[in-house]
Amino acid sequence: MITMTFVLKNREKTITNTSMEDCVKAFVSEYEEAENEIQSIRLDQSDDPNEYFIISGKKSAKQWYDSIKKGVIK
Repeated sequence: MITMTFVLKNREKTITNTSMEDCVKAFVSEYEEAENEIQSIRLDQSDDPNEYFIISGKKSAKQWYDSIKKGVIK
């Protein structure tokens, strides 16, 4: 399982699913209006809380998010 935490302007949304693409699909279906608020994305894909990946910066996070959404990054 993969957990993605989307950091928005004044809130965070955390979604757990089987893949990054499924996490993004769930985010779109529930919070599509907040896509332009993404400040950073944290990706956790193991049981070890010390193992994670963060993409930060509004422009970088949005580009990475869009790449997952389009299926370029899986």
